[in-house]
Amino acid sequence: MGMAFSKYTPHVVECLASNYIDYNPIPLIKVRSCFTAHRWGGVSEVYSGLKYGIELGYIEAVPYGRLTRYKPTLIGTVKSAIMDAVMEALGIMDGRVIDATERVSIILYSNLLLDVPILITQRGSGRVECACCTEDGDCFGFKRVEGRDRVYLGMITLKVLAGVEVRGVTPRDYWQLFSFVREEALFHLMHGFRGFDPEAVVRAVPFITLFLFRFDRELFVPRSKVKQFAMRLLRQWQPPN
Repeated sequence: MGMAFSKYTPHVVECLASNYIDYNPIPLIKVRSCFTAHRWGGVSEVYSGLKYGIELGYIEAVPYGRLTRYKPTLIGTVKSAIMDAVMEALGIMDGRVIDATERVSIILYSNLLLDVPILITQRGSGRVECACCTEDGDCFGFKRVEGRDRVYLGMITLKVLAGVEVRGVTPRDYWQLFSFVREEALFHLMHGFRGFDPEAVVRAVPFITLFLFRFDRELFVPRSKVKQFAMRLLRQWQPPN
């Protein structure tokens, strides 16, 4: 019989991610302090979220002497962020959130699969303008600041959701990754699918093909190498003068 659903699992993972600054697992007292600071609950809520998170594979329990400490898994950081967004945007607070999380994961993966290559082809553009439309056809302009961090975190998210091994991620990246994925998922849940500049999409089509072709073979690129990586791939598909 499976563990009872706990709506506190995303909060536990968030607390673990925010305290995961080296490779050492986190003591339970830090998670409890985090819950107290955010007024999310007490000891029973922490244990509830912790046990369910371990069952889902979102949290890893690590023996530490006579005690047990904990750390977030990479898939747990991404999926918990999506789950948190689903609960906030849709108000689902029971076991149905698991299925909703998986569905939103597919949507987020599909959007990032187009988004990340387009960002790279823009060669470090600091701001992207796009049109966001609801199912009723109402559209509004949207501007967001972009940069190498978005490419870096987007590539991690893509590989995690695709089940591809990710190399080079440091503990300090986990909190940024949680925040990035949660914001992305919330945006799509609250505003619908995002539009792109048509010209940017056209420019990115051959690059998307190349991106997909290399997706499961390319070693993960550290943050400092993202720009060099993007420029190298661009030169491979651009026709010679």
